[in-house]
This record gives sequence, C-alpha cells and structure tokens, in this order.
Amino acid sequence: MPKTVLVIDPVPVNRIRLAAMLEAAHYAVSTASDASESLRGGRDFDLVVIGLLIEQAPSFVQNAITQTGLKDVPVLCLDSDPSPLRRLLAMKAGARDVLSRSAPDGLILARLRGLLRDGEAERECDRRRMTAASFGFAEAATGFDAQCRIACVGLPEETSAMLQASLPHKVDVLEIDDVLRDGAGMPVPDAYVLASEGDGVDLNNLLPEIRDRSHSRHAPVLVLHAPERPDIATHALALGANDIAVDVASGEELDLRINAMLRLKRLRDVLRRSDEQSYRMAATDPLTGLYNRRYAEAYLGDLFFRAAEHQADFALIILDLDHFKSINDRYGHTTGDAVLQEVAYRLRDNLRACDLVSRHGGEEFLIILPETDQAVATHTAERLRKAIGARPVRIGDDLDVPVTASLGVAIGRVDAVGSRRRTGTTDVEEMAAGVSIAEVFDTADAALYRAKMNGRNRVELSGAETL
Repeated sequence: MPKTVLVIDPVPVNRIRLAAMLEAAHYAVSTASDASESLRGGRDFDLVVIGLLIEQAPSFVQNAITQTGLKDVPVLCLDSDPSPLRRLLAMKAGARDVLSRSAPDGLILARLRGLLRDGEAERECDRRRMTAASFGFAEAATGFDAQCRIACVGLPEETSAMLQASLPHKVDVLEIDDVLRDGAGMPVPDAYVLASEGDGVDLNNLLPEIRDRSHSRHAPVLVLHAPERPDIATHALALGANDIAVDVASGEELDLRINAMLRLKRLRDVLRRSDEQSYRMAATDPLTGLYNRRYAEAYLGDLFFRAAEHQADFALIILDLDHFKSINDRYGHTTGDAVLQEVAYRLRDNLRACDLVSRHGGEEFLIILPETDQAVATHTAERLRKAIGARPVRIGDDLDVPVTASLGVAIGRVDAVGSRRRTGTTDVEEMAAGVSIAEVFDTADAALYRAKMNGRNRVELSGAETL
C-alpha cells in the first residue's frame, strides 16, 4: 500500500507540480489549499508537506498542525524564503525540516523518504506500547539521557565551538581515525555531525564506514553542507545520513535537529530491544532460561549441513533427571521448578561457549556439541553427570534435594546432503543422505533408555553405529 502524503499549499500551480512529482514516485497524494479544506477528506496521512509563502509567518505551520489534528505526523515545509530565522521558527512550530521551494526534486524526495521512515518508527513504537498495555505490561519511557555524546568530524573550529556552547550534550571533536577505531579506548558517540567538505572528510567513504561498523551503525548522522550545494545534501541522504543542514545554520537550529535525531534513535533502540526480547521469548524456555525445543531442533537442522560442509563429527546428548516425578510428589512443583533451574545453571556452567543446551520438555534436556568426536562427547557427558549429582540442590535454608541424571550420547556425521539449501529449519525432515533428524534423536534416546535400564545415574553411548 503506497504511503499517503497531504500537500497543503495556497498556490494551485505549486500543489499541482508537487502532487505530480509525488505521484510519479508512487505516493498517494491529497491536496488542499489550507488546513480546513484538508479536514474534509477525512483521511489519515503518513506525511504532510506545507508550502509557505514569503508573506506567511512560520506560525502557519503550527496552526495547520493544530487544525488538522496531525500532530504526530511528520511535517516537511517548502518555504519561498527559507532564511535561518524562518527555518528556525518553522521547526519550533512543529516542522521536522524546512527546504527551499526551489530545492531539486531529488532532494525533496530524499528528505521525504527519511521523514516517512522516522514516522513509521514512531508509529510502530506506539503500536507496541499499546499492545504491551493490552497485556498489562508497562514499558519504560523512551526519552533520551540528559547528556549524550556528539562527535564532530571535519567541522571548522568555530562551528564545533558553537555546538559546544549551544548543546546540552558532550561534544567531542574527532579525527577520521577515531571514527573508524571501533570505539576502542573511547566512549561511543550517540550521534555524529559531519562536514561534507571538511578537512579529510570524504562522505563517499566515511558515511558507509559509519553505517557498516557495529559501534556506530545505529548512531544518527547530521551532514552540514554549503547552501549552494543541494546536490551534496541529496547525496548524503542517499548514503545513509539521517539529516542534513546548511553549514550556516544557527546553533539553535542544529540543537533542534540533533535532539530530534537522538529522540528517534532512542525510539529505534526501543524497537530493536523489543525485537530482541520477542526473539528471546520465542527461542527460550521461560523457567530455566535455556533454549527451547523448537530452537534446538532448528539449530540441529542447520548443524547437519555444517557437518557435511566441514566433514566434522557432532554429538547429541539427551539428559533426563532420575525419579524427578518423586521430587514433585514429595516436595511440590515449586521445589521441582527450583531443581530444574539449578540443573540448567550447572549444565551451562560445564559446557563450552559453542555448545548448545536446551530444555527439551519436562525434566529432559538436550545438549548439542558441534565438531565433537566420541571421546570428547563421552567425557563431556560424564562431566555433566557428575556436576548434577555431586551435591544436592539446596532449597531455602534447610532443604537439600539429591538429584542425579541419566544421559544418552549419539555421534553424528552427514557425509553428503546433495544440493539441498541450508534453511536453518527442520521443516524438511529427510536429508539427501538418507539420514533424518529423527534418527539422531532416536539413536540418542535409545542410549538414554539403556542408561535408565542399567541402573540410572550413568552415561551410555549409542553403540558402534555412527549416523
């Protein structure tokens, strides 16, 4: 569905020209001569473009926002006289940016795309907050910290000094090498201000590097350019800049722009944390914090392909706590849950960083050991058995619950998987080599069954067979 743009401009020829440009870029456009006329359409909009004439005061922007009720929608102003003062007043009145009415179409469209992305981030944050509230969850406020770190690169000394005087943030003057140093030995900036033609600054190299490096890729970037070089502004936005401003802008205007970027950065940080939290919730067991069965099986499916590519053995261990039902029956399920949590901790504490441990269901755990041969797998299983049974699980101040475990070990190798793509899922059960993931589990499960039949609290290997 195309994004919807409302154009408010008192001059018909301006409305027609702008609407034609936006429709050619595949936006859905509505036009109005003033804010009251736009209300008659009764539509929701993703962005508003307001045309200002020289005789109109920038307060017209605030009046238009108030009348349309679109205070949460990004507003881009096209001003016939975008002097520093008028630009500042329009931004204070609610405009996200102010461009000259004579600006190239490419610059207008580039800025419009950025504002639409910003608006979508804000709306998505609102949607997630509302969803969280419907489930009874509260979400932390998204305001940015009282003081952030702003990195200035290639700016004239007087511009850097102006920012240091006008911004409530810590302003650092950095060299190009400092920006590219992956944050080692120095605080990571929250935002960057770059001179488009500063000493040693090459936007074609620097902006992609900032966007590519892990320590800086989420930090917003403001690029300053000469008023007579709108082409640089367009190019900077295409390279990933979040905002652009003329290099003669006042400190107050730059303050507004930088704080707007920081506010949007915090919103995007919230969205990323929300995505990461959703991923963790989908992939982990809520009681033990271990990966869940669904994630472990998907991981194992991918491991088949890696084993074939590298011709490396892997091991699968199924661990089951002995007589766990009697623990629940004797001490209660709360104590049983505490035992499971402690067992999970002991498992994590006795495995390599590359190993995966999951709760497979009930009192059963699954351990996957990549690039592991039989000797190492057997030794690991014995270590886990001893770690669980070496001491009772202490519950409160006066209850010790003895726990032991039985383990079944299978060693696997898939020698060929044909041309099948790696998907990272187990939707397709049969592998080209004729070996299924189910066979891996069956082999390890059979070894576990022998451990149970042979007296429990022991490790059994999957015989001589190798998958």
